[in-house]
Amino acid sequence: MRTFVVMLAGIGIIGLTARGELAAQFGDGAAPVPAAIRAANSRFAGVWKLVGEETRDANGQAVSRGPNGDNAARFGYIVYDPVGYMSVNLAWLKQPVFAGGKATTPQDALAAMGAYNSYWGSFAVNDARGIVTHQTFGALSPAFAGTNQERQFTFSGNQLTLRPPTAANGDQRTLTWERVPDLPDLTPTHRKLIGFWKLISFERRSAKGDRLSSYPGWTGFIVYTASGHVMVHMMQPYRRRNVGASPTPDETMATYRSYTSYFGPYTVNESEKYVVHHLAAAINSGAAGTDFQRFIEFAGKRLTLKPPVTKDSSGESVQTAITWERLSD
Repeated sequence: MRTFVVMLAGIGIIGLTARGELAAQFGDGAAPVPAAIRAANSRFAGVWKLVGEETRDANGQAVSRGPNGDNAARFGYIVYDPVGYMSVNLAWLKQPVFAGGKATTPQDALAAMGAYNSYWGSFAVNDARGIVTHQTFGALSPAFAGTNQERQFTFSGNQLTLRPPTAANGDQRTLTWERVPDLPDLTPTHRKLIGFWKLISFERRSAKGDRLSSYPGWTGFIVYTASGHVMVHMMQPYRRRNVGASPTPDETMATYRSYTSYFGPYTVNESEKYVVHHLAAAINSGAAGTDFQRFIEFAGKRLTLKPPVTKDSSGESVQTAITWERLSD
């Protein structure tokens, strides 16, 4: 039985910049998507839940996976947009538990990153080859961001099967996804939220409006789906490649602290203009099962999410505001 080994390799400097033919065709999503591309994308468009996953070696024998090599199941979603954006969030059912609820040591950080995976970017479909390419803008895994990931695809009823290329050791992974239906009672606010949004700014201000802190250069997506799910990816700029084959303790902590992600269902309070993110899983496993309330402000193509006002150490009010710009139609 093989065991799962967490290996965090390097990442180059990357911003929120599309790669490959898709980016050349419509850049940041403002230009119209050609009809042929939209038709190819439309079969993928929507929310898909992971319902099956297996790895087999070159002899066809099942290979155990998971943080402890116990073949424990994962859960999560992959989302595709007709314009050509995509998001993946996955977590192992068995999550690590840390004192204080958060990873504070390199060992904890490795455990957290070994039990969670996410990436986000664009996608392009090659029907002749039966390949969908995930063009990653950012990822939890430092080696994954800024790469093109090919997946052989097949559709069968309401299921989508994706197969990465065969590994150098002969292992072949197969992931099966099932389409998730839309909610039956979408409100006007649901309809305004649904889609892909890119991160524009993230800042904290005092009650007087003075800026207390900001996070310049951060990139990311937030995705609201018609099925009632939300996916969040946020990443610091200028993440560096690891020097060696395995990360040093400092590199491990830098990787962990420079990326945040979570996913789960969301609910809308139409009258009071807020949304609640119900976290099913997160890179910080201690946050799973908690709720994040966000007050909603729309302005043109921009969405600002504001958590409830908090107090600083001196008792002064502090307001955080996270602003996103629509990528979807």
